[in-house]
Amino acid sequence: MISTREKILNESLDLFAAKGYHGTSMREIAKAVGIKGSSIYNHFSGKEDIFSELFNYLAPLNLESEKFQEKFMAADTDPLKVLNYFANIVIEEMQDNNKVKLLKMMLRENNNPVVKKRLQSRMKNNIERITKFFAQLQQQGKIKSNLEPAFTANEFVSALIYYRMRYLLFELDSFEELKEATQKHICFFWENIREK
Repeated sequence: MISTREKILNESLDLFAAKGYHGTSMREIAKAVGIKGSSIYNHFSGKEDIFSELFNYLAPLNLESEKFQEKFMAADTDPLKVLNYFANIVIEEMQDNNKVKLLKMMLRENNNPVVKKRLQSRMKNNIERITKFFAQLQQQGKIKSNLEPAFTANEFVSALIYYRMRYLLFELDSFEELKEATQKHICFFWENIREK
């Protein structure tokens, strides 16, 4: 049996996806759930609280998590394997309908202060982690010594974001094309940064 809290999250996600974060009211969420408008506040303090919980569960991958830190910062890291691991997670996220709904909404509403703040924070943290990964590879002599780790991290991520936007927002590619482009990017990128 789904709890009222879960129903609120599910209905909010659908409404956010259909009408946007800004265009959805707490009253509409309560109505979709089938509860009184005031009852929703027994579960969440407001729309931002609902969005925060959805973001925590569904937002793009969080490289601050322990599992990613272990994978990225292991001393015996196989760089190509790690880059492929990262790319595969990005691809897998595109098969989760709820993640896709939230990502589409966030990309469309990236100027909304609530959405923007969350996206900026996640992006900043992820770039910092990837920068550390490339700095470590450089110290180990696995990538070219003349590369700037922060620039390398941004270059790596920017193509992945571009392919996701082509798939999510502009619907220019099929899922298979997204997958193929992502894998080609990894191979091309690694060939151009690795120490030969």
